[in-house]
Amino acid sequence: MKTLSKIGTGLTDEQFREIKGLADQHLSPQNQANSKYNFKKELKADVWIEPKIVLEIAADEISKSPSHTAGVALRFPRLVKIRRDKDWQQATTLQELKEIRQA
Repeated sequence: MKTLSKIGTGLTDEQFREIKGLADQHLSPQNQANSKYNFKKELKADVWIEPKIVLEIAADEISKSPSHTAGVALRFPRLVKIRRDKDWQQATTLQELKEIRQA
């Protein structure tokens, strides 16, 4: 797993409560998460969530990023919806994002 973006603005109160409720069900011990995921120190999260929740995110563009370990970042990301029909293994891959960026 690599970092790609952060999203925290533009959510309705209802969306925030729904995502928080889902996230609370999948909290991971921080010491375990630190060894499993690739992130830069300045992006270290306060809370770790196991990869069980898929969010559909829209963005204005995919840009090169020295800050995120994926090497790219979503510019102006915003929540479209929670994808209950997918698990994390069915989500868009980093390779697919890079191909979209080059198209």
